[in-house]
Amino acid sequence: MVSAADLCIPRFHDVLGDVMAHGHTHYWLHGGRGSTKSSFISLCIVLLVVAFPYANACVVRRFSNTLRDSVYQQVLWAVEALRLSAYFKAKLSPMEIVYLPTGQRIVFRGADDPLKLKGVKFTRGYCAVTWFEELDQFDGIEAVRSILNSLRRGGEDFWIFYSYNPPKTMWSWANVECIERRRRADTLVRRSSYLDVVEARPGWLGAPFIEEAEYLREENERAWRWEYLGEVTGTGGAVFDNIVEARLTDERVRGFERIRNGVDWGWFPDPWRFVRCGWEPGARRLTVFEEHSANKMMPADTGRIVVDALTYADEPGAEPYFHDQMVWCDNTPDSKVQMATWRRELGIRVHPARKARMRRLSYDWLAGLREIVIDPARCPRTFEEFTCKEFLRDRDGRWIDEIPDGDDHSIDAVRYAMMDDVLRG
Repeated sequence: MVSAADLCIPRFHDVLGDVMAHGHTHYWLHGGRGSTKSSFISLCIVLLVVAFPYANACVVRRFSNTLRDSVYQQVLWAVEALRLSAYFKAKLSPMEIVYLPTGQRIVFRGADDPLKLKGVKFTRGYCAVTWFEELDQFDGIEAVRSILNSLRRGGEDFWIFYSYNPPKTMWSWANVECIERRRRADTLVRRSSYLDVVEARPGWLGAPFIEEAEYLREENERAWRWEYLGEVTGTGGAVFDNIVEARLTDERVRGFERIRNGVDWGWFPDPWRFVRCGWEPGARRLTVFEEHSANKMMPADTGRIVVDALTYADEPGAEPYFHDQMVWCDNTPDSKVQMATWRRELGIRVHPARKARMRRLSYDWLAGLREIVIDPARCPRTFEEFTCKEFLRDRDGRWIDEIPDGDDHSIDAVRYAMMDDVLRG
């Protein structure tokens, strides 16, 4: 008898328990080389097929010619490691692994052959388990959803695994989607690296692998962090390289002495956006801790969102009350009407930001802070915009000193909130 926990690193032990208890539907596993995420997922697939008589599995990669030497061999390893070889039969044409006691199947398909994907049928049960390996190679989340729509039929319980090494650029669709997944209650996100393996099972990787990783660490730490730690290091053209990702507690948020509030007006397709920040001038640290967004919403309705955000208790258990804080907003031609509604009907102290010819100066001021701390769970849109913002490139792909407009509603709201501080230097 072999324990599945002995075949995966402690970093995945709680994930394994969650998978077998069906704690989530989606399992988003990303990390660097040698992080054993693919090995872990292959173990989960075999265990799920054995544990649930209705569960069949489909393993998908972007190109079908990459299946045999990667995920197919990986699942065969899991069968052997679990000492279940006598109960499974492997086939190459069609490429599948059959669980002999019930006839359940683990099939392998490429996304470049949609007819074969749509034609996946199972005699017993349904496709309860799907694994997207090298997720970032697919043509966007829409392509992934399309595949899932073809596979997720005929049942109620599903397990969807996603594994990939994050691309360097934050604006890659896989990295942007990862931010969104952190907010979803049906998704468990976990990052791992070879350091997790070295700490628990160094023999699994071998000395040559570790030596190569440590050599790169000494020679090029940025490349090491991307390739081996799975960090999104960027391409060198990020406008803001001072972003700090952090989980903020309610106690931390209540502790800010200087609160800054900003609004970027919008209707559709550009959204209305409201952000709240904590400013610590001595530490040169700005913390964005709250955001709200809306489309096609009248001034009275957006104003009520602001009132609700400014109504809170100063201490746990205390009575909430409205905090009469200044709200700085985009000075647009129609903003006077909206501000008048907020002042007259809701009592919000709102004021237009002095933004004339201040766009680049305020960008440089924000980029020059020691830290811009953002909680991606509280402020996912703000985190995405700040981390994805890059300078423009010329025709030869070289960076130029120009910041493109667009996809910057939260950034603008933060700029307006801080404009007086920017002007004070």
